[in-house]
Amino acid sequence: MNTEITDYNAKPPAGWVFYDGECKFCVRGARRWSGLFARRGYHWLPLQTPRTSERLKLSERDLRDEMRLLLANGRVVGGVDAWIVLFRSVWWLWWLGALLDLPGLHWLGNFTYRWFAKNRYCFSGRCELERQSPTTHRHTTFFELP
Repeated sequence: MNTEITDYNAKPPAGWVFYDGECKFCVRGARRWSGLFARRGYHWLPLQTPRTSERLKLSERDLRDEMRLLLANGRVVGGVDAWIVLFRSVWWLWWLGALLDLPGLHWLGNFTYRWFAKNRYCFSGRCELERQSPTTHRHTTFFELP
């Protein structure tokens, strides 16, 4: 007697989307969009999941620069390129992926994504600007008067 439960309707995963689980904006986005992409085989996980840097072959320092998409074939894409792959997996968003893949728009999308990713904590209400200690300025006059 075979007691193994097999779901023949289950599709193999298309990939894994890694997002910043410490960013409120990213978490809200994952909650909102993960269902749509999960139906296409993409599983969403926080970048803080154990062994993520090993899976993505990235250093801990580079890990949180942008969202990453690990495809089932082992290829890793990040940022706007990850969104292009995700958009193209949905028939009614396919055009957006194709548009973002055009040379000029791809550059603009990359630039915009990187700026947003760098400042994402400010958009989530936890702006962590580096606080610089006040520097002491040493002023010298061009002409010194006696």
